[in-house]
Amino acid sequence: MRLTPKDIREKSFNVVPVGYSRKAVRTFLEEVADFVKEVIRENNQLRDELSRKDREIEELMAEAKAFREALRKLDEFSETIKAQAEAEARKIVEEAEKEAKALEEDIERLWKMREKIRLDLRSLLLSYLEHLEERVGDRGSSQGGASQSPPSTGSEED
Repeated sequence: MRLTPKDIREKSFNVVPVGYSRKAVRTFLEEVADFVKEVIRENNQLRDELSRKDREIEELMAEAKAFREALRKLDEFSETIKAQAEAEARKIVEEAEKEAKALEEDIERLWKMREKIRLDLRSLLLSYLEHLEERVGDRGSSQGGASQSPPSTGSEED
């Protein structure tokens, strides 16, 4: 059975010839009623505070859940970005390697072309030299004497 301050105040006792002072009992009951009233008030305040704290905990738990979800999504996003960046880097490296190979092939082709042009030019110059020597030789024989040929240097330069 629950006692309320009102129950305590309105409690009556049978009167007996030997017993306690009615005034002392009434005073004590008033004090007990006031104390119980205060305990009930504090209990209600604590329940209200507990209820507020429970709501705060629920809100914090919801925020924590949302925060964890945001972190999870951020982690997924960062992994996606990282994978895209790695793929892009691989693509750039592959393109750079292709360009480098193409440049090396171009350089090799240009060196071969240079060598061919150098040899062709040398051949052309030698043929001009032979032609000049023939012409100088033809002039010398037509002028009645020994052919004059240019002095030889001993080696041909490139």
